[in-house]
Amino acid sequence: MRKDDPIPHLKRDAASKLVVLMEPWNAHIIADAIGADQPRVSDIRRGKLDRFSLETLIRFLTRLDCAVELKVTYPSRGIFQPHRR
Repeated sequence: MRKDDPIPHLKRDAASKLVVLMEPWNAHIIADAIGADQPRVSDIRRGKLDRFSLETLIRFLTRLDCAVELKVTYPSRGIFQPHRR
């Protein structure tokens, strides 16, 4: 059974999408757009993600007009499977 914490991976993925969107803009413009300050924008660009929750990164993406979806896949085997009616 997989017991990896998915949050760090999801944070890295969200941050990498943010970095691509931020690339052509200076920190002042991006900070204003996402509702943060310039040092926080620099933290994202440098990969210092321990200072951010996944919720905050998702909020920043949506403020830049991105759609964010959560995909859940069920295990193919094992005791934890969806109840079929």
